[in-house]
Amino acid sequence: LKASKATTKATAAATLVNLLLSKMAQGDIQNKAQEVKNAASEKATELGNKASETAEQAKHTAQEKKEQASNKMQEMSNDASTTGQQKSNEAGSTLESAKNTVAENLEAAKNTISE
Repeated sequence: LKASKATTKATAAATLVNLLLSKMAQGDIQNKAQEVKNAASEKATELGNKASETAEQAKHTAQEKKEQASNKMQEMSNDASTTGQQKSNEAGSTLESAKNTVAENLEAAKNTISE
């Protein structure tokens, strides 16, 4: 009877030890899972921040390119306007010169006729 009680107590003790070990292992697993979850969350935040930073840089680059293109178009427009004005001035001078030549030729022709 004493041996049977001792066996029962030993079995109960072993069962308690197994339960405790099981609970400890369960706690370790939960802690490890929480660590992994935290690390994943940190990495996701890092990646999100990096994506936002990259998008912001792309936005600034696009704005700079837009401004450069606008400046270049304005410069080209100004050049075209200046060139057009020069050509107009040249055409006006040529026309004035031709008008004077015709007037001189007419005057010479009149003088020749009257002689």
